[in-house]
Amino acid sequence: MHVCLLPTEILLYIFEFSTIEDCNWRPIRVPQLAALARTCRTFKEPALDILWKDIRGFKPLISCLPEGISSTDTQGYLTLKRPLLDGEWRLIDRNARRIRSFTVIGSELDTIDNNVMQALISTPSPTPLLPNLRILRWCDEREYFFPLLRTLLVSTITSIQLGFQSTPPSFAKSALLASLPGRCPSIQELSCTCVSDSTESSDAICEALYGLRELSRLDTGVLSTKEFFRLASLPSLKSVDFILKTYNIHEMQSDSTSTIFSQLNQVRLTASSQSVVNHFIRSVRFPSCRSVTVYVNYDDLDDVPKTPYDPLDIPDLIVSLSECFSPALEKLCVDFEFDFGFYEGSEVIANRSYVLSFHAVAPLLSFNRLTDLQLGWMCTSAITDASLKTIAHSWPQLETFVFGGAARWLTPPSLTFVGLVHLIQHCRRLRNLQMSFWARPVVFERPCFTSIANEKITRLFVGMSPIGDCVGMAGSLRRLLPKLTEVVFLDWFDDDIPVPPPFHDLGYRWGVVNDILGVTV
Repeated sequence: MHVCLLPTEILLYIFEFSTIEDCNWRPIRVPQLAALARTCRTFKEPALDILWKDIRGFKPLISCLPEGISSTDTQGYLTLKRPLLDGEWRLIDRNARRIRSFTVIGSELDTIDNNVMQALISTPSPTPLLPNLRILRWCDEREYFFPLLRTLLVSTITSIQLGFQSTPPSFAKSALLASLPGRCPSIQELSCTCVSDSTESSDAICEALYGLRELSRLDTGVLSTKEFFRLASLPSLKSVDFILKTYNIHEMQSDSTSTIFSQLNQVRLTASSQSVVNHFIRSVRFPSCRSVTVYVNYDDLDDVPKTPYDPLDIPDLIVSLSECFSPALEKLCVDFEFDFGFYEGSEVIANRSYVLSFHAVAPLLSFNRLTDLQLGWMCTSAITDASLKTIAHSWPQLETFVFGGAARWLTPPSLTFVGLVHLIQHCRRLRNLQMSFWARPVVFERPCFTSIANEKITRLFVGMSPIGDCVGMAGSLRRLLPKLTEVVFLDWFDDDIPVPPPFHDLGYRWGVVNDILGVTV
């Protein structure tokens, strides 16, 4: 064996590289590592370290036992025939110490019986079952298994995900959450549902989690305004993902007492109404934030609103966003998750009062460092080619641009292929593009296309863009985007609703473009 392979660090790097998700060796990694561990003493420990680094479920640990101790009963449960002896626990401990990431899902818990669970929570040594665990993912909320979960909560954990789906959680779940700072004080990433079924429990959980002094990322469920302000003030917190669902505007802080969260650089907010978002944003400031995502999810409402959004409120929302966040913002995603199927057949989808002009978007131009902008919910039919040119000048670093391309609005766009050319010309880093425009080929000098052609875009989403000359449009797209292989469009799926020109027959026309581009549709 070459001398370069003797250092353990080199072997660990080689063995770990063979387990990367995108690596072609992935399907045979377990047999490979097991064979390497049996090849020679030098390979054994590094290969076993990598083999046991990321484990799913308890079955691999039970498989360490000698034959005849464990079995599968007639109902398919993994069981133990007798209690384990000290020597057998040492066999489990030898590999359990290597585990750094452990994942448990409900279907895997369904395969073990009570004997296995009682054995795992009754280790004879004071040392925890997984003493060196760093990442824990527990995707089950049955309280019957909580004693087993508690044995995994060790001080070495830095990331934990608790898949508690029911809201609000029970007292047992609340007590478990409140115990995390004492059991796992080094948590840096936490994903769970924090709010409880009572104000007292919620306050207790919130106060307990505030004790996680190393927490940098929090992904939680519904939070009240009070709970958010408490947790978001953690000095170590950098990223927060939460749901704000309140209709009591008096609970929100007023504009004159805006609270500054200078340490947060990533915010992901889900709310049940646009008014909640507006009032919340006006009460806070995130001067260091680099990424913000805002979802307005009407699915949580008992009564679906009669309109997808109030066009008179949108300018206020845009202004609030521009004032709440720093000009250094790099990612902005705002999405209204309304079901367009509810509005099909109504006049809403063809009503020009929902069309937003350039002036509604203009306050966002101050974010001149944007690399990712997603406003797919907007009806931007009033945006002109000249306006898009101004937008492109303001956001030259864009890599992802989703601009009114996802919604199914029956309002002919003012943008044309010229606007698309402006965007490609001034945003040279674009890789992902979704926008609607009038797909009419325009005559340009060939050197123009050669100098501004974008070879990064391979897939273009055009929404419900009307199209006329399919052959001419395909040729223009080919010259502007030479690596383009597919155009994705929104066809009209409900045959009972008449679709007026120019939105009729979109599927056929864009299908012709795809055929010319060499895509089988």
